[in-house]
Order: sequence, then C-alpha cells, then structure tokens
Amino acid sequence: MYLKSIKAYGFKSFADKVEINFLDSINGIVGPNGSGKSNVVDAVRWVLGEQSIKSLRGENSIDIIFSGSKSRKPLNSASVTLVFDNTDMHLPINYTEVSVKRIMYRTGESEYYLNNENCRLKDITNLFADSGVDKESFNIISQGKIDEILSAKASDRRLIFESAAGVLKYKRRKIEALKKLDRTNSNIERVNDIIKELETNLEPLKRQSDDALKYLELKENLKEVEVSLIAHDLDKYNYEIKTIKDRVHELNDELASLSTNNSSYDIQILTKKDELKKVEDEISESQQLLIELTKNIEKIDANVRVLKEREKYVKNNNEINNNIINIKEKILKIDSDTNNLKLELDNSKNQLTSLDNKKKELEEKIKKFNDEKNKANNKIIQNNRDLTDLKYKIEYQEMNINNNNSLPSSVKNILNNPRFNNNHNVIAKLIEVDSKYLTCINIALGAASNYLVVDTARDAKEMINYLKDKKLGRATFYPIDVIKARSIDDVTLSRIHKIDGFIDVASNLVKYKDIYNNIILNQLGNIIVASNIDSANNIAKIINNRYKIVTLDGQIVNVGGSITGGSVATKNNIINEKYELENKRRKYQELNNNNNKLEKEINSLLKDISDEEKNLYDVNNLIINIRDVINKNNIELEDNKKLVDNLKRELKDLEAINNDGSASELDKLLNTYYTAINDKDNEEVKIASLKKKKQELFDTINELDTISRQSSSYINKKEKEINKLNLRLNTINIKMDNLLLRLSEEYNMTYESAINNYKLEIDESLARDRVNDIKNNIKRIDYVNIGAIDEYKRVSERYDFLNSQKDDLHNAEETLLEIINEMDTVMKDKFLKTFEEIRIEFKKVFKELFRGGEAELSLTDPDNLLETGIEIMAVPSGKNLKSLSLLSGGEKTFTAISLLFAILNVRPVPFCLLDEVEAALDDANVESFGNYLEKYRDKTQFILITHKKKTMEFADCLYGITMQESGVSKLVSVRLEDIKN
Repeated sequence: MYLKSIKAYGFKSFADKVEINFLDSINGIVGPNGSGKSNVVDAVRWVLGEQSIKSLRGENSIDIIFSGSKSRKPLNSASVTLVFDNTDMHLPINYTEVSVKRIMYRTGESEYYLNNENCRLKDITNLFADSGVDKESFNIISQGKIDEILSAKASDRRLIFESAAGVLKYKRRKIEALKKLDRTNSNIERVNDIIKELETNLEPLKRQSDDALKYLELKENLKEVEVSLIAHDLDKYNYEIKTIKDRVHELNDELASLSTNNSSYDIQILTKKDELKKVEDEISESQQLLIELTKNIEKIDANVRVLKEREKYVKNNNEINNNIINIKEKILKIDSDTNNLKLELDNSKNQLTSLDNKKKELEEKIKKFNDEKNKANNKIIQNNRDLTDLKYKIEYQEMNINNNNSLPSSVKNILNNPRFNNNHNVIAKLIEVDSKYLTCINIALGAASNYLVVDTARDAKEMINYLKDKKLGRATFYPIDVIKARSIDDVTLSRIHKIDGFIDVASNLVKYKDIYNNIILNQLGNIIVASNIDSANNIAKIINNRYKIVTLDGQIVNVGGSITGGSVATKNNIINEKYELENKRRKYQELNNNNNKLEKEINSLLKDISDEEKNLYDVNNLIINIRDVINKNNIELEDNKKLVDNLKRELKDLEAINNDGSASELDKLLNTYYTAINDKDNEEVKIASLKKKKQELFDTINELDTISRQSSSYINKKEKEINKLNLRLNTINIKMDNLLLRLSEEYNMTYESAINNYKLEIDESLARDRVNDIKNNIKRIDYVNIGAIDEYKRVSERYDFLNSQKDDLHNAEETLLEIINEMDTVMKDKFLKTFEEIRIEFKKVFKELFRGGEAELSLTDPDNLLETGIEIMAVPSGKNLKSLSLLSGGEKTFTAISLLFAILNVRPVPFCLLDEVEAALDDANVESFGNYLEKYRDKTQFILITHKKKTMEFADCLYGITMQESGVSKLVSVRLEDIKN
C-alpha cells in the first residue's frame, strides 16, 4: 500500500484544482518559503480527521478554505482527496484502490467520502486505525515537529510509541468505553433519581388504583347481579301482566255468562214450582189408593196366617225362584268376567314375552355400546402414550435442529456466535424437500448441505479468521455476492426432457427463497434426477456423461461416466432431521385429531347408552306392572272359581226346595195375597217415586235459588277481583317503568340486551341480599379516582422498566469494565513488546547514523505501562552529555530521525510524510540521512518536503510548489527517475 495521489481544490493556497501523483518510492516536494508546500502535510492530516485548526496552522475552521487574493474571490468550500493503492489489501476493505475525501463549507459543515460513498469520520478513523496511516501517526511529521520529539514531555512522547505499537485503536475504544461508562454512570444516577421520585408517588397511586379497581369490580359485580335481577323481575312482571290480562279477560267472559244465566234462573224456578204442585196432587191421589189397598190386604191376612208357620222353614216360591234366577245370573256374570280375565291374562302374557325379548335386545345393545366405548377409551389411552412419546421426540429433535447438534463443531461455532449476524445458515436449512426426493437431494448435496451461506466474501474471510485464530476447525462458506449459478444447457434439457425415467433438474425439486437462487443453482442446478439406475445410464449415454445424474434411491452416475452406488446409510443430517420432525408433527396432529374423533364417538356412545338404559328402565317397569296384573288376574280367577262353586251348591239346594209339592193348596191364596201385596208395593213405589220427584223438584228449586244467589255473589266477587287485578296491573307497570329507567340511566342498556345477556343463576332472595351487600361495600369506599388505575399502571410500568433499565445499565457497566480491563491488558502487552523492540533498534540506528555513540530509551514509570512516559538518552561519539538539551540542533534532529528509523524498522508503514525534518542537518548528515532512506526504498513510500539539494538527489520524483500569483500555489513536477535513466 502507498499514497497514490493527492487531489486538492480550495484548500488553503490551492485555489485551483491540484493533483499530485506519487511514486511508491521516494518523492520530493520543494519550493520557496511561503509557497504553500507545507499545506500538503496539512491536507493529508486534515483528510485523515485532524480537527484541531491550530495544528493545521489556522485560527478558525474556515481558514483552511481559500480566502481569496487580489485577483481571485474567496471559495465557498475546500476539498482534498487522498487516493491509496491497496493492491496488497493492507487496508481491511475489499478494494484495490481506496479514495478518502473530505469537504468543508464556509458554514462549518464537513462531509467525508470513502470511495465516493458518503460516510462518517468514525468510519475513516476505524479503517486507518493501526494501519500506520493516521493523523496522529509517527510517520506524518509536520514542519518544526521533529524537535518536539526530543523536547516534548516524556508523557507526550508516549503517543509515538503507542502508534507504533498499534494500540491507538484500543486506546480510542477504551476512551469510547470510558465515555460510555461515564454516560452509563450518569444514566444510573439519573435513573435512580427518577426511581426515587416514582417511589414516592407509587404507593399512594397503588392505594388509589386498588380502591378504584375494587370499586370497578364491585360495580361490575353489582351490574352482573343487579341487571340479572332486573331482567328476572322484568321477565317475571311480564309473565304476571300476561297472566293478569288473561285472568281479567276470563273474568269478563264469566261476568257476561253469569249476567246472562242469572235472569234465566228465576224463570226456571217458577217452572219447577208448577211441576212441584202437580207432583203433590199426584202423591195425594196415590196415598188415597194406598189406604184402600191396605184395607183389602188386612181382609185376606187372616187367611194367610197359616202360612206364617211354614214361612219359618220354607220361603215363598217366588223368592226361591228369584233367588235361583239371581244365582244363575251371578254365575253367568262371573263366567263372563272369568272369560274376560282369561283373555286379559293371555294378552298380558303375550306382552310379557314381547317385553322380555325387547329387554334382551336392549341389554345386548348396551353391552355393544359399552364394548365400543371401552375400545375407544383404550385407543385414546394408547394414543395419549404415543402423543407423550412423540412430544418428547419432537422437543428433542427441535432442540437438536435449533442447537445445530448434527452440524460440525466449526459450523456450530459460527452459527452460535452473535457476532456473526450476517450468516444465513447452512444450505440444508434454507431449502424444503418433498419426502419422495429426500434421498436424491441428500446425495446430490453431500457435504455441501453443511456449507454456510453468508452475505459477502468479506464476511466469509472474517469468519475464517475467527475459526483460524480460535483453532475451531474448518468450514466452507458460500458468499451470496460471489457464488454464480450453474445450470444445464437448454439443448441438453430438450434432448432428455421426454426420456423415460427423467424426473427433473435437482434445483427444481426443492423450495427456497429467491435470495438464495444462485446458491441453490450452484449446488443443484446442474444435477439431473432420474427414477432408477437404468434410466440414469441411458440419460448419461445421450448427454455423453456431461452432467452428474442422481437416482431417487441415491445411486450416482458421475461426470465422465463413473458410477457410485449401493445401499444408502441413514445419515443424521439437517434435511433428514427436518423431514423426520415434520413427519412427527404430522403424526402428532393425526393422533390429536384421532383422539378428538374418538372423544366425539365416546360422547355419542354415552348418549346412546343413556337413551337405551332409559328405555331398558321403562321396559323393566312395564314388565313389573304386567306381572302384577297377571298375578292379580290369577287371584281373581281363583276367587271366581270358588264363588261359582259356592253359588252352584246354593242353587242345588234351592232347586230341591222349589220341587217340594206340600204347599200347592195355598197357591191361589198366595197368588191373591201377593197380587195385592204387589199392587200395594207398586203404589208405594209410585208414591216413593213421586216423593222423590217432589224432593228433586224442591231440591232443584232450592239449588236454582242458591245458584241465583251465588251467581249474584260471584258477580260481585268477580267485579272486585277485576278491580284488584287492574290495581295490580297499574302497580306492575309503574315498577317495570322504574326498572327500565334504571337499566337505561345506570347501565345504558335495553330490556332486550339485559334479558338476552344476563341470566339469574342464584336464588332471587340471595341475589337481592348480594345487591344490598355490594352497594354497602361501594358506600364504604370514601374516594374513587378511576384515572389512578391507568396512572398507576403507567407509573408502575415505567418504574419496572426503569428498574430493568437500571439492571441493564449495571450489566453494561460491568461489561464495559471487563472490556476496558481486556483492552488495558492488550495495550500493556503490545506497548511493552513494541517499546523493547524499538529500544533495541534505536541503539543500532543511532550508532549507524552517528557512526558511534550511545543511545537508550527508558520508561519513566515501568509499573504503570498505560501512562508511563518515555525518556530518551543520546550521547554522540566523543561526547559526555547528560541531557538532550545540551545537544546541538543538528544532533537533536539526527537523534529524532534515528528514533523515526528505529520505529520504521520495528513497524513498517505504507508511507512517511516528512516536512523539512532534515533542515537542521549539514550536508554530511543529510548524505547519511539520504543513504539510510535508500534502505526503505522498496519497503516504505517517502514524501519529503525539503530545501536541501542533497536530499533532492535521493528523490525519484520532484514536485515544485510556486506562488507565481500572490496567495495561490501552483504545482510543477519532474520525474527524476527518467532523467537518471
């Protein structure tokens, strides 16, 4: 690497566009005093980020912009571009040429560009950190600064050694870390102050929030119960209103009927009284006839007294005959009843047989349903065992995939390192493969399935360096910006497209995101998939073995014709694991779905079992009832049989008596007597009938009279009831209006909404008690601030957030302290190592340049390597000096140059920019200085700003800076190497 050119426009005295092209050896810049040649050094340091205007020999920021001359106006901006040759990749950027540009405007704004891309100053300083190219680096020495190396304080001199040691980037990072630490501590203090302030408000807010939440909860509970109760009452009142209206309508109908009937009752009473008079007259006539019949019976009574004795033993034939007839009728009736009982008994037995059969069918159905239910339950139990096992396997496999357990350790180290967030994962994880193509894709990818896909080649390089430095193994990286797609030419595809056994190109058999198109095509775009080895061989012949062919079962026909095949071992790789995981998830879901179906089936079976058990219960009850009927019928048949036997015996005895002929002489008398008796009985029956009719008429009249009076009383009662019901109706309407008003005003709810969404789940009296309790609890809450809920939540969340922030800040503080300690350790090691190397080189270079003498470097505070200063001891040959201040100007310059060359020996830099460093040397020492420069011709580029002719002799290229026009620098160049040749 070297400085290829400087382009300046408007910077200090460079009013016109100037481009200085340098060789990668020794370049010289000469010119008279005041011509602006030192502005070249200022320009380089300014582009590299120098912010101190005094260091750039100005008073304020706009002093670096061309301020105008007698013939030119001031410019509005200044720009300088440094172009570096980066062929050796000395700078960590993937460009062979790097340009850095800075522009400043008179408004004070600065812009930085890296390879013509807008960037930050931080990006530039980070790029050049510890590269040997830096605004503070020892290789850029401005005019008059060479003496400061020796005259500066020991502590200030340390900066040169830090630059040489390559610890400036660590120092900057430490400074940034310390600033972050200060900011973190300030943030912790600020957070603590805010937390204390919040704590004072949090507890009162919590109490108010708790009261408000309790109030809202009580109000919600009250709403739930009270609205349910109101809905219940409204529903009850609605029902009562309907009932009352129905009753009033019914009463009005009854009143109309009663009023109509009441007028007819009087007419009926008069009619019945007329009938009563007629009946009384008929009774009087019948009683007179009965008296005459009684007298006639008394006349023949004497004749029949003789029969009295006989009546003690034998009853009247008529009575016997009647008894005989009655007994026969009884026997006939019992026989009929017996036949009916037998028919009923046969019917019951048939029913019992049918019910027994139905009972067996129901029992068999219930047993079948229970068997099916038990079978389904056992299947669910087995499925649950399988689900538990699958769940464990899925979690284990997910953990393996997420933790990349099947990947090589080197790949895992990259994937698990949060530092590398620009990797996309291994190829196998970036594709999806159908199960039927799993084997062939696995074989086609081979080891490439574990290749890491990254954004750029630079990312790959960074990861490789990490694996190398940490000795973590090797990995293959596929940068997206580098990898090119591969494919099968269209002619070949058209030739094999319709060949039997051709499946497709491997890349077409996987799914992936478009961003990975080149990666997947690079690996699978030129591989053919065939159904079997015979098809593969046939295709290989046709395409002359130009492309690899893989069969579905994993056999390979390689480019050139070699064949790889055999059984395919099951490999534990990402693709297989993803496929197995999907299979397990699918099976898990199938088992879950199966369980849901089985549970629905069980619920259906339970319903069927319940229905059939109810049917069985009903059948059993019917069987018990029919058996009771059968038993009862059997008992009645047995009783009838016994009764018939008894009646038949009685009939036999009566028939024997009736056949006795001893009373035949009394037949005539008895017939007369019984005829008279019958007439008398008939008349008595007639009188009894008439009396009964009379009583019935009398009762009817009384009943009608009572009904008439009752009807009048009913009418009065109905009218009173109607009035009472109307009063109740008005009361209910008022209550309903009040309830509806409460629903609307207190709960902003309609009756339909309340009745549809709120149901009273508890007893009505309990609900009313609960409403009263809740209202009393609400009254006990003195002050309710509903806004405290959100305020407490907001303050509490902020309090919790700040506490978590506080913890994060403490963690950040600890992390920063660890980083600072690590950087301190690195800086100590690098500084001490570099110091020792420079100390040794300084002795050598000093003796060589001074042709003898002694020189030494020492630390002012060896125990404090981070802050120690550096003392320089230099004694030229033949002198005995105890202080650097006693050296002559030339000796001081030569000592400082010796130190510069010593540093270059230890830490080579791309280029050195030296502004009149040899101004104080005589020609002999300039000769020595120039000869020493020759040693670095092929190692370091030198740009020398000088007045010394002797120095100019060593330059391969000279640039002259003149000021032909007042205040404007001009450039003249000479290639001395062409002259030398």
